[in-house]
Amino acid sequence: MTSDLRRLALGTVLPAFTGTTAPAWLLDRLREGLAGVVLFGRNIVSPEQVAALVRQIRDVRPDAIVAIDEEGGDVTRIHHDRGSPYPGNRVLSEYGDLAATRAVGRGIGAELRDLGINYNLAPIGDYVTDPLSPLTTRSFGRGPRDNAEHAAAWVQGLQEAGVAACVKHYPGLGGSLLDSHLALGRVPASRAEFESEHLRTFVRAAEAGTASMMTAHVIVECLDTEAPTTLSETVIGRLLRDEIGYDGVLISDALEMHGVLNHTGSLPAAAVGALRAGVDLLCLGAEQYEEATTAVVDAIVAAAGSGALAIDRLHEAGRRVEAMARAYPGTPGVPGTSDTAAERAIGAAAAWGATVTEGEVSIAGSGVHVVTFDDRTSIAAGPVPWGIGPELRAAGVEFRDLVLSPPINEDPDLPDVAPSDVVVAVVRDLPRHPASAEVFARLRAPRLVVVDMGYPGTEYPGAAGVIRTFGASRASSVAAVRALTEAGANLVG
Repeated sequence: MTSDLRRLALGTVLPAFTGTTAPAWLLDRLREGLAGVVLFGRNIVSPEQVAALVRQIRDVRPDAIVAIDEEGGDVTRIHHDRGSPYPGNRVLSEYGDLAATRAVGRGIGAELRDLGINYNLAPIGDYVTDPLSPLTTRSFGRGPRDNAEHAAAWVQGLQEAGVAACVKHYPGLGGSLLDSHLALGRVPASRAEFESEHLRTFVRAAEAGTASMMTAHVIVECLDTEAPTTLSETVIGRLLRDEIGYDGVLISDALEMHGVLNHTGSLPAAAVGALRAGVDLLCLGAEQYEEATTAVVDAIVAAAGSGALAIDRLHEAGRRVEAMARAYPGTPGVPGTSDTAAERAIGAAAAWGATVTEGEVSIAGSGVHVVTFDDRTSIAAGPVPWGIGPELRAAGVEFRDLVLSPPINEDPDLPDVAPSDVVVAVVRDLPRHPASAEVFARLRAPRLVVVDMGYPGTEYPGAAGVIRTFGASRASSVAAVRALTEAGANLVG
């Protein structure tokens, strides 16, 4: 009986690991019934290496779920060394073409499928309207209906390519200004407001057939005043399962996040509480390996053995996870099998079409200084390169480069700035970074052009020109450089 419970418990767990090959402990757990793994940028060196890693995993468990967080835009794992060639969600919403959004999802899906990956923890479905949100341009945004329709289109494109989608973070994290990695946030909206602005995307995703959704570590006061969604039987069982009628996989957001740990006190308690509430698959987090996996599985087995967690709940979770694995089986990874040139081109066109310029932005004929305010937008994005430097060099532009990384305590030093020079300040989500905003306000230049690669809305009264890209992917960087180097460019998003 205990061995059966252990296999059921293992079938609900997705841990991470270090290294570019699967460690022995992970392969042993996979043989015993572990559901699968989550890959991060640290596990990735090259397409060939990732494909070999996935084959190593599937050699011991052919139906393993191999998950990754590949949103495009600012959040990428397979392109973490250079930045994503696909624009992010806000760019796609600003561009306004659902077919383009579907194509981007399809292109990302094809590239993942070629690596053998069958589960993508994307797209973001949260509706964000505040520049202080940690989600910013990861959200489709723009309007509640646009947010819902573009999320559905992205899901359909990804799943057309044979990769299971995961719309996150149910029932909507966009109304909280706290990062769930660090704290438990609250959404104070009324039920009517919450349904019209936030919940509608997840209802639409269910209609579109998304294979899974991910829970939010947030308290939505109009739904449950006490527990975050990950631990709420009301928000999961009563609303998602009964009212909305969704029967796909529900995966937790990373259980190492303080948004849930501050509520439960420990990772094993969070895991048991999430399963009890109706979660089917447990994402342990980026830094939770063998020891955490063992502790979580032991806690699930103990809870099921004592009656604190219904065994039927484990069977239900296993049924859903196995159904998703059958619907989206991992194929032997062969990098480059799919030709995604068309989808990448559509994404590049969307990035260019969404880009907006204000004032005079051309740098032609000027000495150029580039000042990048290198603030990290979110923990989820991780250390992915961004900015315009590589694309400017590729365009043959000579410039002096200054990168300001936090903490920023003094004025930027711009030596030898001639009266005819132009200073290009590259920023994103400046309102979220007061220290950078203060330094930016003291920036002096003969002519200042701002490249804003973050959430829209910030004004720059001292700038001669502003370029707004609505994201910081490589596709958006190319669009920004095109705007800077094409004299007289008149872009309308």
